[in-house]
Amino acid sequence: MSKPNDYAEKIVRDFMRDITDHIFCNIQNNEALMREYQTLIHQNSLVEVNTAIGKKVKEIFDLENAGESDTPKSWLIKSFTQHKK
Repeated sequence: MSKPNDYAEKIVRDFMRDITDHIFCNIQNNEALMREYQTLIHQNSLVEVNTAIGKKVKEIFDLENAGESDTPKSWLIKSFTQHKK
């Protein structure tokens, strides 16, 4: 087994890579956030709202793009950008 710091870095980097998917999973599993998300989609568009969320994730966490995934766990999105530091 690897050292604790190596393991910690591995799991944090794995989480960070798919952080956008994690954000959308959080939205769909939180009733209040889901209602607000649906309201924003009706007032704007799905593409506009999802794009804003994706850009904000990159901005707040100061991440670089690292590819695309077309297998999200969240059913709110069809694909997402993966990230790295």
